[in-house]
Amino acid sequence: MLKYLLYVVYILIGISLGVWLFPELQMLLPFEIPRIFNNILISGTLGVLLFFLLFGWTLSHAHNFLKKSEGYLLSRSLVEIVFATLGMVLGLVIAVLISLLINTLDIPLIGEIVPIVFAVVLGYLGFIIGLRKFSEVLDFFPKASQKAKADGNQIALKKFIDTSVIIDGRIIDVVETGFLEGEIIIPQFVLDELQLIADATDPVKREKGQRGLDMLNALQEKSRNVRIEPVTYDKLDVDQQLIEIAKKEKGAILTTDYNLNKICQLHDIPVLNVNELSGAIKTVVVQGDVFELFVSKTGKEENQGVGYLDDGTMVVVENGENLINQMVPVIVTSVLQTNSGRIVFAKLEKNK
Repeated sequence: MLKYLLYVVYILIGISLGVWLFPELQMLLPFEIPRIFNNILISGTLGVLLFFLLFGWTLSHAHNFLKKSEGYLLSRSLVEIVFATLGMVLGLVIAVLISLLINTLDIPLIGEIVPIVFAVVLGYLGFIIGLRKFSEVLDFFPKASQKAKADGNQIALKKFIDTSVIIDGRIIDVVETGFLEGEIIIPQFVLDELQLIADATDPVKREKGQRGLDMLNALQEKSRNVRIEPVTYDKLDVDQQLIEIAKKEKGAILTTDYNLNKICQLHDIPVLNVNELSGAIKTVVVQGDVFELFVSKTGKEENQGVGYLDDGTMVVVENGENLINQMVPVIVTSVLQTNSGRIVFAKLEKNK
């Protein structure tokens, strides 16, 4: 649909140029043109042919540019788009006022070129400021802000994703469940770091980087709220750059990095740690609980069997060596907390 619309725009531009340009050219020619060419249809048709001959190669580039722009706008919230539009309109109004002042000076050429430059620059600046600073504009209306908070209608924080959480991969399952609201933003420097890891000579690092790129593709497929944000930088320092961009955009950071988590807390930046989330939703088992367990291997001690809960917690079954590769009912006898996690001790439930 967009491509056909571009064709229509190009045809209209060609017709306009032909109707305006060819009569002027005929007056400049030293010989008389046949009357058949003194026709608006002929002029328009020749204008379309000439325009496509000269600028037809730009059609695919214009189509790709508009597609990217469409994807960029669709990834933004309606509030951001409204404020960006208002900012652009305000920028254009300021450009018109400046142009009126310049026209009073009556300076040749400047009065024609400068207004166009001001319109482009101020329109763009207004759009960007409205897009990036809309949350600060909302802060000027405390009553509206308080009402929004009271109604529970706060705008969801932007989430800036760390390299570690992409390589980890569990974020894909979290996104798929719909627990994360708002935009998930992958800054360009995070993507660059992933590329560096994927191109490393160390096979372990290279495998991690390639896994991260695969996870990133899967993440973009799972959610429409995921986007890559271009960021210019002088030196690649992902942790520091994440902190700076989260401060600037008043967003949160998604990570599995313990040290980055602590640094963000010092800077008063909201952190969403996937490891903490995983720990919070682990299956809670206490002494006396009965559940079905698949015994997968033998334990370290004599006559022990070992199985695992859905969250990966190890369950050691007393007298379970002969139950390997079987699904059996067990009862929890004790739970041991260690530095590496929990270990559940159980025995066969004889009542079942």
